[in-house]
Amino acid sequence: MKRHAHLMPRICTWENLALAFHKAAAGKRRSAAVIRFEANLPDELNTLVAELESGTWQPGAFHRFLVRDPKLRVIHAAPFRDRVVHHSLMNVAGPCFEQGAVSHSYACRTGRGNVAAVQHAARCTRKFRHFLKLDVRRYFDSIPHDTLRGLFRRQFKDGTFLALLDRVLDCFHTTAGCGLPIGTLTSQYFANFYLDGLDHWIMETLRCPAYARYMDDLVLWHDDPAVLAGWLGEIQDWLMARRGLELKGSPGPAPCAEGLPFLGYRLLPGRVLLGRTARRRFRQRLRGYETDHAAGLLPMADLQRRADALLAFTEVARCRDWRRRTLATLPLAGETCPP
Repeated sequence: MKRHAHLMPRICTWENLALAFHKAAAGKRRSAAVIRFEANLPDELNTLVAELESGTWQPGAFHRFLVRDPKLRVIHAAPFRDRVVHHSLMNVAGPCFEQGAVSHSYACRTGRGNVAAVQHAARCTRKFRHFLKLDVRRYFDSIPHDTLRGLFRRQFKDGTFLALLDRVLDCFHTTAGCGLPIGTLTSQYFANFYLDGLDHWIMETLRCPAYARYMDDLVLWHDDPAVLAGWLGEIQDWLMARRGLELKGSPGPAPCAEGLPFLGYRLLPGRVLLGRTARRRFRQRLRGYETDHAAGLLPMADLQRRADALLAFTEVARCRDWRRRTLATLPLAGETCPP
């Protein structure tokens, strides 16, 4: 595959940085950091352009906090100024990272996402009798920097751009030489890109008839469970040898009739159900948004936008009656329960 070059001149433009600012600020206009940056926007953007052109930009310190979503995760939020830089990089390089991806890799890709992933998985669950669900042990924490750097150099030949990627990579580690920070845009792209080679190997070498990946959640389908059981060991060997990663313990192949847990849903042949944990998270988030709105922390437009996103997540599943009951007990301010 032809390597990409000449990215930095496109990244280091005022127009690209301005677009990056608006993307980074979306939904956060009331944040003190965004307000400070926007108050001096022309100078801030001109400074970033100069630093990126000269190679003197340096990332700042992360803000670390914990979320339960549903399991406890450590989130590292970059300073707002750095988030603008991350968006400026991905405005230009994002399509390059996606270029070699297989059609059934769904995370961090335009026109895909978790809804498309679930719809594809539901079709496969109807078509095949067995599935093998896998995920990678401590994925973001375990990605080796040196291996990722090597993949960058197979994708790009712009030395200045590669040095900038290295700088983004070097600013964080969980153990020596390993780890990406959960919570940054660049980490999402890097982590999704890191397993592109596995996708191709599963589809082209193993010749898996049906496959889906959402970041580090993988599902393979086949009518013969013995074939899936054999692939489990091969995939673990490939991950360790080529990417330095391990799979979490897997129960092995299972019948589709028993239900496939995937991205908060439970998929059965002919039915998509919303998982118990996803239902609890839906109620908790909707309550939280309503509380923030009542306290004056969340404008009505933002409340409606976030509630709409929650509703879109549930609409893939067969849960209309549950959704109506839940909305009836948690009505949005000034809104009535939809039919």
